[in-house]
Amino acid sequence: MKYNNTISLIAISIVLFTSNSSAGELFDWYGTIRAQVQDTNNGELEYKDNYSRLGAAGGAEILDGIKATYNVEFRLFTSDGSFAGSDSRARLANIGLESEYGSLLIGKQYSPQWNYTNNAIDIFADVDQSAGCTNEASGVICHTSRYGLFGYDQAGNGHYVEVLRPDRAVTYTTPDLNGFQASAMAILNDGDVKASADGSDSETLVGYNIAAKYKWQDFTLSAARFEVSSFVEEASIDSVQLVYNHDKLSIAAHYQMSEDLRFYEGLPAAGEMVEEQVYEIYAGYKFSEVQIQAAYSIVDMTSPSNVNVDTDHLLIDVIYPHKYGRFYAEYSIWGDEAEEFFIAADTVILGVQFDF
Repeated sequence: MKYNNTISLIAISIVLFTSNSSAGELFDWYGTIRAQVQDTNNGELEYKDNYSRLGAAGGAEILDGIKATYNVEFRLFTSDGSFAGSDSRARLANIGLESEYGSLLIGKQYSPQWNYTNNAIDIFADVDQSAGCTNEASGVICHTSRYGLFGYDQAGNGHYVEVLRPDRAVTYTTPDLNGFQASAMAILNDGDVKASADGSDSETLVGYNIAAKYKWQDFTLSAARFEVSSFVEEASIDSVQLVYNHDKLSIAAHYQMSEDLRFYEGLPAAGEMVEEQVYEIYAGYKFSEVQIQAAYSIVDMTSPSNVNVDTDHLLIDVIYPHKYGRFYAEYSIWGDEAEEFFIAADTVILGVQFDF
């Protein structure tokens, strides 16, 4: 019933605002429908919704030189027609302020980690595995911000903190200072992420994310740190990225080191802190009608019990744009150790995307 009410409110808002031309930039609704079929070397043929969504964004000047903005976005599932609401698949809900002194954004939002050091390598990551992750029952092997960090609080409760779009976040971003820009995010708590040893709620800060980038001509150098300090054992991601964009050519190099609790085969049942290092290169070129891109990654995971993983991942995308979106094909190839320790499989994907 809650999802039906949400859908009804969105539909009413769309009718009201789109029928009023004076709404201007105060209300701009958008959406994308994405569907794909994928086949694996395990003989599995599967239909998957590829992160379809419906959202609205806008802004207006509320004081001289100060603009207020908002963005809400809901997940759609073409597989069964359902909506995602208040669960881990919910996407965006934030409000912000912008001025010549920078911007302040409050709510569920994309992290500086994603915006600064993952967006180039992860350029077409909405395709199911091109984020470089496989998230299966046996554990998570992941080398971008598309998934999050896991750990235990003092009372022994397990928590998952999303890195791509954190909840209850407050972010300040500086204006562009001759090519340099920085962001700082605080991830706040309302008692559900960290509990004290006696089981009572804690309002301690969950964690933080800082990032900076410098753009010079066709090059952009960026770095970020994302840390969850509320876990018993601190979890973190450090990353650096160098990108070259010129005309139709894009090249990127990315290094990331992370540490959090993992659960793959061979580790203790309660999980173990695993350090993961990733070296990744990306190249993409836009022809007159087709875009081709490829990414190659080396993933090195080490654990205290010496159950280590040293694997690689190759990803190739072919994208053909149409007037309102794209057709795409993808080939994803995992190394032997990823297939041994995880339910990782080589995958061929065919999909279509329609944007409005």
